[in-house]
Amino acid sequence: MNKTIPVAIHPFFWILAAIIGWGYSGGSVLGTLIWVAIVFVSVLVHEYGHALTAMAFRQKAKIDLVALGGLTSFEGPKLKFWQQFIIVLNGPLFGFGLFLLATVLLVSFDWSQVPLMFGVLRALQMANLFWTVVNLLPVLPLDGGQLLRIGLEALFGIRGYKAALLSGAVLSGSIACFLFLIQQFLAGALFFLFAFQSFDLWRKSRSVTIQDRDDDLKKLLVEAEAHLAEGQKTAAQVKLQQIIDRTRQGMLYAASCQYLAFLDVEDGKAEEAYQLLLPIEEELAPEARCLLHQLAAQFKNWQVVAKCSAECYQVAPTQQMALANARAFAHLREPRLAGGWLQSAWQYGGLNLENVLSEEEFQGINHNPEFRQFIETLHS
Repeated sequence: MNKTIPVAIHPFFWILAAIIGWGYSGGSVLGTLIWVAIVFVSVLVHEYGHALTAMAFRQKAKIDLVALGGLTSFEGPKLKFWQQFIIVLNGPLFGFGLFLLATVLLVSFDWSQVPLMFGVLRALQMANLFWTVVNLLPVLPLDGGQLLRIGLEALFGIRGYKAALLSGAVLSGSIACFLFLIQQFLAGALFFLFAFQSFDLWRKSRSVTIQDRDDDLKKLLVEAEAHLAEGQKTAAQVKLQQIIDRTRQGMLYAASCQYLAFLDVEDGKAEEAYQLLLPIEEELAPEARCLLHQLAAQFKNWQVVAKCSAECYQVAPTQQMALANARAFAHLREPRLAGGWLQSAWQYGGLNLENVLSEEEFQGINHNPEFRQFIETLHS
């Protein structure tokens, strides 16, 4: 295995480090450069704590230094929960090690003759103590939140994962409110962002199942997507069907059904595609919902067409879709909505109104006064 750890540094990392340095140094150029170096070393050591531990568990790791800090990603053999826990924990521990090193150096020597070095060590000490404490808060995406998530998930499965998201959202929101009260607006905005992200993930996680956390199934989906990108439809269909057979619910199941439905439509299997999408109507991405709208109109499930009408027309407005919506609301005996959608379809031009009004779906409202007003408007 390659023992090197690639490190990528994004430009915004330097920009944010410089902003921090400028603020803490009171606008001093030298102070700003010193703080940039402290931020760089502190974040890099922290991330090496994650990366080196991951490599000890036979993972291939890489480090990205980004605007809000660092990110260590790794791939390799499936990790047990205790291994994940140690990998996450060693980031803050390495940072705390920097705090201890700076503390030992400060008390071991007389720095009165080199006040600049004393100031550097003092800043390194306080920065790593502060960041270690903050980073261990049980809030996602901080390491403390990851530790809580791993622990709860190990004990309670998918329920623990959801509980970690919800508790993190509540705590982040509370911290954000406190910071706003003491007029620490930048930090408050950051924790508010954490709260929003955690709550959004918790909301989405309500449809997550234990299978969605299965690395083998995730890998299957990634491989299926790669096959699709390469135009290997048959290979993609095999893997997507494997996921569907092994899950039967959850986010991976929903994603696989949507991919497979589009492939089925390409192969002329409209009925199969319709049966895949209909049970997961509430979980569909906008493009897949539009496909369901099209198939529901084809099989005259007008309730589904009506339910998806406005959203799908916003995504992909066409005369055919507006006409399908008009048929749906006509069948449901809603003359005002049927007439409004018929007007939308009429505006595209080339519509044979007499043929449309002779269709079965319009027979129940053709003589409705409210509907006739729309028709007279079209004739005028």
